[in-house]
Amino acid sequence: MATSRPRSSSDAPTAGQPGVRIVRPMLESSLAETPSKKEGTVKAPVFKATMNDARLFRNLIGAISSLIEEADFNAGPDGIKLRSMDPSHIAMVDFEWPKTAFDIYECSSPTKLRLSVSNLLKLLKRTRSDESVEIVYDDANKKLNITLKNKIVRKFITPTLEPSTEEVPTPKVPFNARVKITAVSLRDIIDDAQSISDNVKLEVGPDKFTVRAMGELSQAIIELDKGSDAILELDAKEACRATYNLNYLGEIIRAGSGASEVTSLEFSTNMPIKVEFEMPQQGRLLYYLAPRIEQE
Repeated sequence: MATSRPRSSSDAPTAGQPGVRIVRPMLESSLAETPSKKEGTVKAPVFKATMNDARLFRNLIGAISSLIEEADFNAGPDGIKLRSMDPSHIAMVDFEWPKTAFDIYECSSPTKLRLSVSNLLKLLKRTRSDESVEIVYDDANKKLNITLKNKIVRKFITPTLEPSTEEVPTPKVPFNARVKITAVSLRDIIDDAQSISDNVKLEVGPDKFTVRAMGELSQAIIELDKGSDAILELDAKEACRATYNLNYLGEIIRAGSGASEVTSLEFSTNMPIKVEFEMPQQGRLLYYLAPRIEQE
């Protein structure tokens, strides 16, 4: 049997021999062909914000998604704003979350982010109040990075959409009646009305707030006096009454009550209603809903 011997350098093939090519070791090759990274500072994100209560952030997104599926979030140096109509143009949501309401807020330049609100809510579905949330906009890839932190770290990435060029103005509506009520009481009232009818009539007098719902077989009448524990304020320049669609109003009340404990209703006879939920740190969450005009 022939014995093998270590190959000496004199036995190595040389360039130019037929059928012979020189192969450099893998590590040497990779070092030679990979360009070295230039040292430098990492570019700061255009927009970054954190909140220590991730569930509150989820509830805010849920309140917005009650009416719209896609919306433009306008991030600026003072905070985030959103004003958008629902597809049927029957209702509008007006949302503002100032920088003081965030635990950390950085925005180097005004940025408009159009997002699928319904998809964003799916990503936040399992958030907890003991989790923090960090939102960072990746301008290079046009994506939003969301990180939830507690015992574990969960990261989600969602694309942004092409921003809309439409600007939604603030409605200019005169209001002759205002009712400030606990959000949980209003939610219970609207749930009762919705079990009877698809529409609800709101009435305000000097000393009473009345909610009426009438179905084919049944009707509901809920009356709250000005001194009721549920009524925090009641002010009427004149007697007012208007009817609204419960499919819309019910969604608004249920969504907003998850983010706030106090609701204000402002309306006039057969005019749009403004539903506003009190938010911390001068935040704003309000809706406008067109009336249902009843035939005389």
